[in-house]
Amino acid sequence: MGWWSKGKTMGNTTSATAKALHTPHHQRARLLWGGVIVGLVAGVIISLYRLGIQAVAGVFRPLVERGHASWPDALLALAAFAGMGIVASLLLKWEPNISGSGIPQIMAQLSGRLDTKWYRVLTLKFLGGLCSLGGGLTMGREGPSVQIGGAIGQGVSELLKHPEDERNAMISGGAAAGLSAGFNAPISGVVFALEELHGRFSPRVLVAAMAASFVSNYVSAHIFGTAPVLSFQHVPLLPLNAYWALLLVGVLAGLSGMLFNKGILYAKSLYGKMRLPFWLRGVVPFVLTCIVLLMDPELFGSGEEFIFLPAHGNLLPQRVLLLYVLKLLLVWLAFGSGIIGGIFFPLLVLGSLLGNMMAQALCLLGWITPDMVLPLSLLAMAAHFTAIVRSPLTGVLLIAEMTGSFAYMLPLGIVCLGAYLTAEALHCTPIYESLLELLPNLRAKRG
Repeated sequence: MGWWSKGKTMGNTTSATAKALHTPHHQRARLLWGGVIVGLVAGVIISLYRLGIQAVAGVFRPLVERGHASWPDALLALAAFAGMGIVASLLLKWEPNISGSGIPQIMAQLSGRLDTKWYRVLTLKFLGGLCSLGGGLTMGREGPSVQIGGAIGQGVSELLKHPEDERNAMISGGAAAGLSAGFNAPISGVVFALEELHGRFSPRVLVAAMAASFVSNYVSAHIFGTAPVLSFQHVPLLPLNAYWALLLVGVLAGLSGMLFNKGILYAKSLYGKMRLPFWLRGVVPFVLTCIVLLMDPELFGSGEEFIFLPAHGNLLPQRVLLLYVLKLLLVWLAFGSGIIGGIFFPLLVLGSLLGNMMAQALCLLGWITPDMVLPLSLLAMAAHFTAIVRSPLTGVLLIAEMTGSFAYMLPLGIVCLGAYLTAEALHCTPIYESLLELLPNLRAKRG
């Protein structure tokens, strides 16, 4: 056999080996084990992220509370918030692709419209989230957790030298892992990757997302426990003769969702028109938020505790309305600036306040009983999420997992459908689609 024949044989063998490695079986195996690695890393990093936010908030919350009662402490709080705003501005200047929640950036990556350096995104997004979320702004950790997870997926894919066609599946798996560890909701993480990030079913994404999401949740559960994020002792079932109220909740959530989305986009437009120096971009929302917190320290952070109001001594409807208005203004103020932070938890809190307020009004009219206030406020969370994000299946599963109960699947489906139809009738564009088109460094659509 001559050298030519030998070389041809070796070439055919190499080609056959490469072809074998690209069979569906080998591809699924790579994605599965890659997803496990992503889940392990994401579980550790997102858990550290959550602990870091708690640690920073443990410094800033008492500072605000002391400032509420003392002028010298109030000035100290303002100085600390301004300093944190400058740090947040610097991080954003160093890496513009970490702005906001990070979910539109993941969507842009998956559609081939944005390139990012995963190690920069991972590091600076982590630090920026500690500033914004630990500093008490009305923003959520879940969007940043999704982008951090996506960066981990991208990094693992590059380090393992996955083929290009598998990279997106790994990024999606990382995003699912981020949501899973952030919300203690592994199923929602998988569905979110398919429904919102891809908009279609993909077997490759399913394999990577399931592996990463469940492993990530397993890791975070060792630190934060297995209890649902929203743990209630008892949530009464909604009787069938009260299902008419779901239509009201759906319509109201659809209207509020449109207001929320338009306010976010208007706030971003307003910040753009002001043309602030880069360091003021973060100082403005931090200082203005601090002023509001000094007047009412209960408004610190995303407002997660307001979801529990119907179960632990509810407030009067007018106070609930005031909380809704103030938290809505604060999320516009913070998110519109572009600094790091998400809208997941704030929009859920707003939905809960909306449902709480409406249910109390129906109680005063004698149309429902007081024990229906809690379930309607929880159902309104899913409806509000659906109206704003337009991912009804994720909304249904998210609330079910967050509360630890799947007994409400039927009313959740009905209320989310009502909110979805209302938002569609109002021609309200899903928020992440709108935000995607506002990203810097965005390439034109393919095709």
